[in-house]
Amino acid sequence: MSGSGTILVERYRLEERLSGPDPVQGSLWRGVDVMAGDLPVAIRQLETTAAQEQLQAVWPQLQSLLHSQLPRCGELLELDGAFWSVRDWQDGVIYDVLLRLRAARPMPFAAAEVLLLLRQILPALAAMHGCGLVHGDVNPRHLLRRSSDGLPMLLEGGRVQRVGVTPTDAPWRDLHDLGVTALLLLSGKAGESGSWPEGLELEPSFRQVLERLLLEAPECRFSSASEVLKALESVALPASELESTVVSRTSRAMARDKGAEGRLWPVVIALALSALVGSAIGWLLLPRMSTADRALRPSRDEASPAVSLLPEELDQRQQLFSRLRALQVDRGWFINLVDASQLSSESLEDALLRRVWTELAEEWLARIEQLPPMIRTQLGRLREGDWQQPREALLKQGVHPRVVEHLVSAGAQDLLPVAMRGRKPAKPFRQLWIAAAMQSLDDVEIVRFKARPLKPTKTSLRIPAGVARLVLVEVAAGDAVALGINGTPLMQMMVFGANGMVVEQLGPLRVVRIAAAASSPLQVVVTNEGVSSGVLTLSCQADQLDQ
Repeated sequence: MSGSGTILVERYRLEERLSGPDPVQGSLWRGVDVMAGDLPVAIRQLETTAAQEQLQAVWPQLQSLLHSQLPRCGELLELDGAFWSVRDWQDGVIYDVLLRLRAARPMPFAAAEVLLLLRQILPALAAMHGCGLVHGDVNPRHLLRRSSDGLPMLLEGGRVQRVGVTPTDAPWRDLHDLGVTALLLLSGKAGESGSWPEGLELEPSFRQVLERLLLEAPECRFSSASEVLKALESVALPASELESTVVSRTSRAMARDKGAEGRLWPVVIALALSALVGSAIGWLLLPRMSTADRALRPSRDEASPAVSLLPEELDQRQQLFSRLRALQVDRGWFINLVDASQLSSESLEDALLRRVWTELAEEWLARIEQLPPMIRTQLGRLREGDWQQPREALLKQGVHPRVVEHLVSAGAQDLLPVAMRGRKPAKPFRQLWIAAAMQSLDDVEIVRFKARPLKPTKTSLRIPAGVARLVLVEVAAGDAVALGINGTPLMQMMVFGANGMVVEQLGPLRVVRIAAAASSPLQVVVTNEGVSSGVLTLSCQADQLDQ
């Protein structure tokens, strides 16, 4: 039985149960990553077989999602019959909490607040739909106002499903639920999912969009999040109503960091008014651009009267462009990189909202900044031949080409999204893979030793953070070998035969017995995915009687 204080895989400590247990959604825990300085994390515990199978089917896609308003998903652990999913913790206030605080008002959320919420959260929904997923439970309990900037976050609620599993597992259902959520925030009344709250009056164009969100007939309802966003462009609200929702920066700063995901804090009263409406509405009311390239124009273009940028947007654009220029990264390649990271045509259309494209660009810049300047300035012009010299040097030492590629993939783990790891990605992402090859293969440390019978051979190694070590184990013909590796929970191992065939799949450090059929030398790759260096111990012993 798990409880507060339980530590999972010597890394994640459970602090407090926030919800559950529930047969479908399980239990949500607030926890900390003890290997990362007690960094807060959200951990969902699932114990029923159906819930586990559903999560296991969608978790790789959730890990690959790249959007600033969707929490990053980390490990999926299986321990004692339960599944534990780990994702980033979000500081902020749940909209359900804000709704309860404002329950006494005739209109808990102003129309301007709800309009802003829809415009801000729809791109996150589109990112999920573009990845072939539906959220399955869009409601105020799974929407969070982030403390750092006031933007809404869409939290995974345990019901994420692949599109098409059932007729209702479709984007239109999430959009319908978003419409119901909007009416609930406006009126404070749950009501029927397809009915208009009594006494609720809105500007006609806004009401028309919300009413269409509630429709279920295929010929009447919205087909995509992008279509809803486009419809909301024509919705205008009186300036006086917008101004009434703005709070001072000082008030937001005082309340920041006081609220937390899944918690009801007294201080959330300070957040009762909408945050950042003035600047955020500017993001979304701007003209839609024809290409993502316009999101990164030089300052003289950005200042064009036809674009009418707000000072906040102009400043962010200029900062992004300045960072790109300072890094000396090829601009054309970088724009293609960000464009290609969109998940579908729907997501690409959403990227026409320049804020979304800029956020993706900033995430890619953060990855690129990790590269040394000598390699970084060549991005966009790198060729396959640029990493052949270190590759050939390893091949001459008996390392199989597949093992070399695995070493490169291990070195690229911080440069590429989870979905692209373990393989050579296509253009333009291949540039980052080649850059990782040039960096990670430049000084590969190879440790060699021989497996002997009767007495085990032992060695210890220190592996820096984010680095892979290659161990070549010579085994006499006809001998099996027992191989044991111990280290930190953030280290992983994979074993290849001399012919490049995988004899032990990528996984945690462990003890394995490898049959005599595996050719020699065995090629063992150990990676350290932690934030600090760690020591591993390796022991092996030959077995002349393969049974």
